[in-house]
Amino acid sequence: MKKTTILLLLLVAAMQVSAQRKFDPARFRADLHRYITVEAALTQAEAEKFFPLYDEMKDKQRELHRASHAFFRQNANSDAACRSLIVQRDKAELQMKVIEKKYHEKFLQVLPPMKVYKILYAEAKFHRQAFKKAAQKDD
Repeated sequence: MKKTTILLLLLVAAMQVSAQRKFDPARFRADLHRYITVEAALTQAEAEKFFPLYDEMKDKQRELHRASHAFFRQNANSDAACRSLIVQRDKAELQMKVIEKKYHEKFLQVLPPMKVYKILYAEAKFHRQAFKKAAQKDD
């Protein structure tokens, strides 16, 4: 009985550690929204106009990002195949920048340029902090 109890406690502890390390996209998005709102000093009305556009942009970019990284999982065993994969990946990455530019223009239609600038800065800062935090957890 003692061994079973200890085993169960170890299992529960391991599950908690594992759960803490799992990436939760919804939580990440909510944290990012809060951070941007505070750092860029967005009002409630500004946030309501901005975040649907922002999330739409990120969703479109995420699709292309997945496609871009899928190229590395393909078996390229000839120069021609490698060249084709490189060209496809470059097209996907260029398309991501085109989407970003298009949405930056949309952001500027609903927010003043100073706020859009602060948002872009806050987003970059948030991602840097998230990467540092993730790196520290891995140590």
